[in-house]
Amino acid sequence: MDIQVRANPKKRQAAILTGLIMATVSAMMSTHLYTPSMPHLSDYFQTTPAVVKLSLSLNALAFGCMQIVYGPLSDRLGRRPIMLLGMVGFSLASLICALAQTISQLIVMRIGQGLFSAAEAVLVYAIIHDYFEDADMVRALAIYGMAVALAPATAPIIGGYIHVWLGWRFNFILIALIGCLTTLMIWRVLPETSTPQGSDIQLGRIVRDYGNLLGNKHFMNYAVMTGAGSGFIMAMVTSGPFILISYLGVPVQNYGLFMVGPVSTYIISNLITRQLVGRFDMVTILKTGIGIAAIGALSLALMVFSDNVSLAGLVSIFSLTTFGLGPVWAIAPMKALHTTDRPTGIASAMINTVPMIMGALAALSLSIFHDDTARPLAGTILGLLLIAVISYLAAARKQENF
Repeated sequence: MDIQVRANPKKRQAAILTGLIMATVSAMMSTHLYTPSMPHLSDYFQTTPAVVKLSLSLNALAFGCMQIVYGPLSDRLGRRPIMLLGMVGFSLASLICALAQTISQLIVMRIGQGLFSAAEAVLVYAIIHDYFEDADMVRALAIYGMAVALAPATAPIIGGYIHVWLGWRFNFILIALIGCLTTLMIWRVLPETSTPQGSDIQLGRIVRDYGNLLGNKHFMNYAVMTGAGSGFIMAMVTSGPFILISYLGVPVQNYGLFMVGPVSTYIISNLITRQLVGRFDMVTILKTGIGIAAIGALSLALMVFSDNVSLAGLVSIFSLTTFGLGPVWAIAPMKALHTTDRPTGIASAMINTVPMIMGALAALSLSIFHDDTARPLAGTILGLLLIAVISYLAAARKQENF
């Protein structure tokens, strides 16, 4: 790490991690804050639930694809300027979302939010990689995951009450304000954590680097495992408001309360993972997490296809699934980074791009197959489970090289 570490590196690490958490929370709130409003946006804009869901899936797709641009840019121009650029653009796009007059305008600006917020997603892994190594890196990722998990727990609750008291537009105004505060925080605490390679961006080299990562089966297996977990969450977030509010009759302002359980189990899982790292083999911890998530996915399918969907059942199954995802998100990204010698920004971009594209495709499938039931959700999650298991088994064959 080619930077001058100050007298207390632990405090510096804590400050940087706090800034990264704020940036990620801002991006996450841009989705979770307005999800309680989604069932009502179809009436407001006189459109269908399937079209409203595109505001999630296309945002996630833009978020994922843009990371392959920010990754190499951060390697060549530095982490700090790219982070600030992303946060400024994100804040502006959030404000314009609040002014949308049609569903098309809202979808376009949600895409804009995704394009700019992608910067923080790339740089989280890159900056943590700059500051932490091995078990410390896993612990940092666990703390980061635990902290940002509070956003999906609190944002829907806040967003639901804002929707009832002030209207859906004020959710985006709040996001814009948070984005501005986060930009100021990043500007003050984040130094340049890498040695920029200069402004000469060699497109051919970048393409080759990404091609090498795509051809690195070991790297891709871990990235796809992470992606399956992202797909689980995006599927829940996309279908959850319609199932709970429209089908099960949960009041808008209470929707967020039912997300506290899944988020709480995810936080607990991260705490446990943090304690287990160093005591148990990481692959064993990862396998256990996938197994727990698999039980959740199979339980959801059994409940849905037996036409026995209940509020308590959904919350319990979502909670079990997110508990299993804790070890996956703490370990799989780090394992992926350790399988390649590609530049950190490019590797971090790919680690984030694959999950976000998989999450976007999961959300898109729910728009395409929307049928006023929970069956598309169950089917999508079963497909993601199969992908996760296949990726794990493929990675396990090379366990002796870990």
